Amino acid sequence: MEEKLMKIFNRINEEFQKRGYEIEEDLKELLETNETVAKELANTKFKKIEFFDIKEENSVGFTLEDLQVSFYLEYGEDEEGPWYEATAEIVNF
Repeated sequence: MEEKLMKIFNRINEEFQKRGYEIEEDLKELLETNETVAKELANTKFKKIEFFDIKEENSVGFTLEDLQVSFYLEYGEDEEGPWYEATAEIVNF
């Protein structure tokens, strides 16, 4: 990951953590596998990113000028303990 993108990644992750979401690996995977999102973020100033958190939907995400990324989280527990699964949804405007 290039340096500018890494800085944005870290700041977005911190914002998600402030809201109570620990999805660093999911965010990292998204940026490594989706070139469009990575390019958009690398070319965006942090202050232009709008964050949202919809507790009723277990969703957190951010909006750029022409792109929205939402992470929907499903929680559960099994014999190994608590787990979650995050599904990313990307909407282009």
